[in-house]
Amino acid sequence: MKKLLLSILFLVTAFGLYAQVQISARADKQILTLDDELTLTVRITGISGRVTAPQLPSLPAFNVYSRSEEQTIINGNTTLVFHYTMLPRFVGRTQIGPVRFMYQGKTYETEPISISIYRHAPNTPEPQTATPGKNAGPAPSSQRADPHLPPLEASLANQSYAKRGEPFFLVAAVSNKRPYVNQPFTLAVRFYYSQAFAGGTYQKPAVADMLMEDMGKSEGTQSIGGTLYRYTEQRYQLTPVSAGRVTIGAGSVNYRDVSDSPLLAFDRLLGLTAAGPDQTATSAPMVISVRELPAAGRPESFYGAVGNRFRISASAEPRQVPAAEAVNFQVTVQGVGNLKVSQNLRFPSLDGFKIYPAAPVSGHGVDGDGSLNGYITFKAVLVPAASGIYTIPAVDWSYFDPADGAYHTLQTEPISLTVTPAVQAQNEVNFGNVKSGGPGFQALAQDIAYLKMNFDPREGVLVRLSRLAWLNGVGLLWVALALLFALLDRNKLARKKIFLTAKNRLKKASSGQEVADIVSVYLVEKLGIHTGSLPLKEIVSRLEEKGVTPATAESFALLWEHLDAERFAPAGAATSAVDLPLQAQNTLRLIEEETR
Repeated sequence: MKKLLLSILFLVTAFGLYAQVQISARADKQILTLDDELTLTVRITGISGRVTAPQLPSLPAFNVYSRSEEQTIINGNTTLVFHYTMLPRFVGRTQIGPVRFMYQGKTYETEPISISIYRHAPNTPEPQTATPGKNAGPAPSSQRADPHLPPLEASLANQSYAKRGEPFFLVAAVSNKRPYVNQPFTLAVRFYYSQAFAGGTYQKPAVADMLMEDMGKSEGTQSIGGTLYRYTEQRYQLTPVSAGRVTIGAGSVNYRDVSDSPLLAFDRLLGLTAAGPDQTATSAPMVISVRELPAAGRPESFYGAVGNRFRISASAEPRQVPAAEAVNFQVTVQGVGNLKVSQNLRFPSLDGFKIYPAAPVSGHGVDGDGSLNGYITFKAVLVPAASGIYTIPAVDWSYFDPADGAYHTLQTEPISLTVTPAVQAQNEVNFGNVKSGGPGFQALAQDIAYLKMNFDPREGVLVRLSRLAWLNGVGLLWVALALLFALLDRNKLARKKIFLTAKNRLKKASSGQEVADIVSVYLVEKLGIHTGSLPLKEIVSRLEEKGVTPATAESFALLWEHLDAERFAPAGAATSAVDLPLQAQNTLRLIEEETR
């Protein structure tokens, strides 16, 4: 009974931990200019049922112009993800305060996020020899990035200004051109486009003698010479493993320009493509000079880690054991750096113990400022040979900090262990009731107890029916078909309910923003398309991938343009004469019919 109660208590506790409400917020960039946009992502997990949206803090430094929502349900637990796209308003260091969320009478909030906003390049007057546009080549530009920008962002901005006038181009930059061996640095590859395109196959730059970690993708906008560009950026963390000159190859994007075709709209109605020839945008290769780590002052406890803000800890479990029983000992190091390149730790010798080291476990995550936060755990099993009180000595671990060009040593705290005398269970045999089994033999024990000597049950009806195997197959097939039809009907009803809900909400909609939110929710729940900060061409492309005809996709594009004009029109401007709720109903009806 006690075991049953303990099991129930364990399950209830585990479920409570699993369903614990958590909220987190993350900005896709913490360094940006006035020409950029920022996406704030808020994730809420461990909830159930209908809930309200989180409450954003006061954002005097930003204008929020777009919002989208995602929802997933697993085992009754709901996860909500909100995306807020914002434009900066002024230069300086600011902070996105805690995002708050109310659930079942409790308030949950996120950690604040620090943001640095820099000024865009000055608009320097210059002679204009050609009109920037579809056929214009790159116009010379004297624009320069804000000198206070970090090297990576400044290089990306200056390269983009040099490409002014080109409708498509690819640039790449690194945060450090002279890293040390094992010192991580960032590579950013950014594709700019000011016109519509199709395809977009990306080939990342080739690297040698370096570890390459994917750091994620982001999107944004930037004004270059008065032209508004969208861009998609991919970032990597590179860690060189040997000194010398290393080349980072060119990245490339293959695309087709669809903006010059006069028959584009007509061809879409016919379900055809009117894209131009394949074109390629490439970034310039870069040469990196990797420096060797200094030999002077290198301690014996240095295992190859390069970075900063490291911290170390050690633990041993259990602290009190009988002799010959195992103690699990581990040392964990965390900090800003790639610890995958660190060598195995040499554990100190400990008199009276046998030490069995295990393979270390390492990994990394991305800090809010975009730096690589790594960790590594060294494990060993300690087996004491005799009882007594022992002390695991302090463990030294050193790293090289590029900021000051010096080695630093960290040290764990000593750990005391108490080893008690060994306790071994004795297996005894009772010879008191042993009977003789004849000359030379003696029975020590008997382990079989016969309950019944003859067993001849009669076959029941169920046993005889079980021999008709084909009846079992027919029954199983009938059950499977019934479950399949029930599942199909349920899924069909659920999909139909999504459309009916959107239709009823559109009838009551009173603003362009409300219509846009309803359409966005429908696309997420019905087709898994998140409008968020996606460009319109990408939303249309995904609709066509889901089976929507080009004509209907064109209708959606027209609706979305009307909604953008309604939502983002300046205060006091005349609103559109189009009946947006009715137009949205008609468009969603077409999408519903074509994606059944």
